[in-house]
Amino acid sequence: MKKLLTKLALAITMFSTLSLSALAVTADELVPRITETDPEIAEEYDEVNAIANLPAVTIERGIGDAIKAILGWSMAFTIVAIVVAAMYYLISQGNDDDISKAKTIILYLIIGIAIMAAAYGIITGITQFDFFAT
Repeated sequence: MKKLLTKLALAITMFSTLSLSALAVTADELVPRITETDPEIAEEYDEVNAIANLPAVTIERGIGDAIKAILGWSMAFTIVAIVVAAMYYLISQGNDDDISKAKTIILYLIIGIAIMAAAYGIITGITQFDFFAT
């Protein structure tokens, strides 16, 4: 058991070290801007010019995109859950307890979708601001 914990700790340390070192490197360090150094060479390499025109990627934008993706998937799963709750409502066959459970589930799912939509809008609005502009 001790060997397993040691291997797990080593794997977590290696993963965190590699991910932090990946964040320390910018695109300018990986791909030189040939258009700035030698314009004649840049005419031969259209791919390098395409890379030079990519938008800047920041940690804030990455976190915002990740949160928006999670909220999008959550909304999709919630819609599927509403369909399942509606089927539960139809299958209840007039049983008052099952009908009230299905109605409560659908109500909570609709409230959840409203909260997720509001959070999605807030995250989208926040990511539009440029807080750290120089």
